[in-house]
Amino acid sequence: MLERGLYHPGESTWHKIDPRLKIGGLVTLGLLMTIVDWRGLLCLTGGLFVILCLCPLPLKAFQSVIKAGIVLGFFYTLIMGWHWEDGWIFWEGYWSREGILQGLIMSWRILLVFLLTRIFAAFTLPSEQGIGIAFFFTPFYRLTPKAADFALLITLTLRFIPLLLEEAALLYKARLAKGNLSVKWTGRIKELAALLLPLLRITLRRAEEVAENLVARGYVSGGYRALGTKEWEERDSWGAVVLILWCMGTLLIEQFWRS
Repeated sequence: MLERGLYHPGESTWHKIDPRLKIGGLVTLGLLMTIVDWRGLLCLTGGLFVILCLCPLPLKAFQSVIKAGIVLGFFYTLIMGWHWEDGWIFWEGYWSREGILQGLIMSWRILLVFLLTRIFAAFTLPSEQGIGIAFFFTPFYRLTPKAADFALLITLTLRFIPLLLEEAALLYKARLAKGNLSVKWTGRIKELAALLLPLLRITLRRAEEVAENLVARGYVSGGYRALGTKEWEERDSWGAVVLILWCMGTLLIEQFWRS
């Protein structure tokens, strides 16, 4: 598995959904998660919980995401919960209930975004992600050729991140094969830092190979187009309907609850 745990191979309906719908859903839901309050977040959490129950993804795939979300959320809660008066002496402040609530809501948003992104990466190949992103950049191609270059940049980035993760894993395994690893956590950090230089060399070599391939294929600025777009099927239409209803329901529930 080239994606090293990010992509969950399979032939389920989640894998076969059009990547354009996945990209659109990710952007739309991610935007909603940043603008709604706790009422809307509650509705989004319920829908996301249904997706987690239906998708064929083991729970252990979310362990690292949940840990990262909790740690980052705890940091935001501490930062936003502490209030101090004007000046530079922050230890003379106090814990604010309002600030703590804002920090908890921010932690809630972060965790939802992390879970949504994890689900998206689990059922969408990097190549499909690039196709979906390039499709949404198509209207901007006529305005400036840089839009095509930016779409190509995102596509290549998504495609090569898993490859670089695999290269880093191989480097770490080679270091493990040599033995004499430090038991202390400070020594392990130094061992991991020592892998950055060879990984940087591999990254530069990969970038040079990509540049040579683009030149050999006659690529010019603004010449990138989304090729191999998947045919839109009935399940994609139903998925779009569910996404629209979910987003509209979230906004309506939030407005109704406020009134």
